[in-house]
Amino acid sequence: MNNKQRPDLSERTILLLLAVVIAAAASILLLPGGVSPASVSGQLCAAAGALLLLAPLLFVVMKRSGLSASPPTWFIAHVLATMLGCCLIFIHVAAAEWITPPGLVLALLVALVLQGSLLRVVFSRGFSLLFARSSLATGFSAPQTLDKAALQGVIDAKVSLLQSLDPGADEARFSPALKHWMRRPLKSLRYQWLAEREARMIGARASAGWELGWSRRIHMLIALGFYLGLLAHVVVVLFFAGYAAAGEPIDWWYITAWGG
Repeated sequence: MNNKQRPDLSERTILLLLAVVIAAAASILLLPGGVSPASVSGQLCAAAGALLLLAPLLFVVMKRSGLSASPPTWFIAHVLATMLGCCLIFIHVAAAEWITPPGLVLALLVALVLQGSLLRVVFSRGFSLLFARSSLATGFSAPQTLDKAALQGVIDAKVSLLQSLDPGADEARFSPALKHWMRRPLKSLRYQWLAEREARMIGARASAGWELGWSRRIHMLIALGFYLGLLAHVVVVLFFAGYAAAGEPIDWWYITAWGG
C-alpha cells in the first residue's frame, strides 16, 4: 500500500475526537440523575463499551502477529472503538459512586485515552519511531563515548540468535512478533533484551527524551492495569454478585451470587 492510499488519522482528527469524547462525558455526567449502572440500558452500555474496548487488544495482536495487511487500519479502528467505548462506559457509570474500585478502573481508562491521544499528537513523529521498536536504532545520534566493539558484539549476538528465531528476517528491522514469543519465548526474550541493550548503548532513549523514552511503556502499563481491573469488575459483578451488592438487593444481570 503506497503512502497516498495509506489510511491514517491526522493530528487534527485525533484532537477533534478527543474533544468530542470530553464534551460527551461532561454532558453525561451533568445529566440530572443519570442512568443507573444496574438498569437495562446501563448494563447494555457497559457490555457494548467493554466489547469496543477490546479493539486495542485486537490491534496489538494483529500488529504483532503480522496477520494484518494494513496495521494503520487497525490503529484507526482501535482509536475509534476506544473513543466510542469510553462514551458508553461513562453512560454506565454516570450515576455510580466514583471513589470505588470500578472508579479507579475508569480513571485508568481516562488516563489511557488522554495519554495516548496527546502523545500521538504532541510527539507524533518521534512517538511513531518509538512505537515501531524495529526502528529504535534509527533517528538517534550515538553518544561520543560509544564502545563500537561492544556494540558490534551485541549486533553479532542478535544476528546469531535471529538464525533460530526467523532465518529470513533482517536484524536491522526485526522485532519479535507474537508468533516468535509463542514458539520460542526464551529466545525471543533474549533477543528483546539484546535489542534493549543496543538501544541503551546508542543512547536511543536518552536522545529521545524522557517523554518519548518511556511513553510507550507507560501506555502499556496503564493499559495492563485497566484491562486487569475491567476483567476483575466483570468477574465480580457476574459471579460474586452477592459480594458486590454488599447486602443490598441484586438488581443487575448476574450468573451466581457468591459472596453474599
